[in-house]
Amino acid sequence: MKAMGFLAWISKARAHYAKILPRCGELDCSFARRLWRRVRWWNGVVRLHGARYCGPQCLENAARQRLAHMCDTDAPVRPVQHRIPLGLLMLSRGQLSNWQLRSALEAQHTSGCHRLGEWLEKLGFATEQQITAALGLQWACPVLSVRVTPDSRCVRMVPFRILQSYRMLPIQFVEATRTFYLAFSEGIDYAVLNAMEQMLDCRTEACLVSRSAMEETLEKIGRDRAAGDLLFEGWRHASEMARITCSYVLKLGAKEVRAVACGRYIWVRLSTGRDVAHLIFRRPGSLAEQAASFEEAFARPITG
Repeated sequence: MKAMGFLAWISKARAHYAKILPRCGELDCSFARRLWRRVRWWNGVVRLHGARYCGPQCLENAARQRLAHMCDTDAPVRPVQHRIPLGLLMLSRGQLSNWQLRSALEAQHTSGCHRLGEWLEKLGFATEQQITAALGLQWACPVLSVRVTPDSRCVRMVPFRILQSYRMLPIQFVEATRTFYLAFSEGIDYAVLNAMEQMLDCRTEACLVSRSAMEETLEKIGRDRAAGDLLFEGWRHASEMARITCSYVLKLGAKEVRAVACGRYIWVRLSTGRDVAHLIFRRPGSLAEQAASFEEAFARPITG
């Protein structure tokens, strides 16, 4: 009887410690290490993409592996879409003449900058509304014809640098269906939308707005939004990114960490349960891009 009572006590003790010391996502983490870290690391368990980690060392090791994979994987290039070119589409709709299209294409080729739609507008061959409507047909997506004021909660869900770099506006997030509505002004970047879905565990829907509406709203967002995004320019090793991430987890008391590759950036999202913080790292590119990054850093004047 005593033996059975002792075994029952052992079983209860194991169940109790399993609750306060859950299995760590780090394969090499032992029970003794989890117990010691639970005593020292008052912040408790932190999740990285759903997996639980018992201490900073385990979390940093897992983050380094995930970030290294992102650094070693080439940034996705927007695939060539088999769509009717914008100029031909507007030509077929009778909105342009052959001469106007050739003139705009020549101006674009000579300058080496700006999109065709911008040159059509600059030369007075088409209005901004006509160009936006044609883009909507080209990408087979709706066009918002009215000025939209994004909800402040939506704005905080995405780092401003990502919005600014990819000319994107958060329009609305529907919690019931976990659908995130976003607007573009220069075509739809599906790679970025895919990164959004991975980071926020949601479904995305895209639409188009005019270029002037995009510029005006992005300027307002950049002016009004509170500080909270931490941008780390320059190329960094995965181990350094992991160390920085772990230090901010401890500093902010974050409970949930997620990281995705978003174009030329690596986006790390730290959630405390009540608020979020974003870490943005420059994604390693080609050797030429890395050399340019170092050259830019050394060329920057020293102040202070």
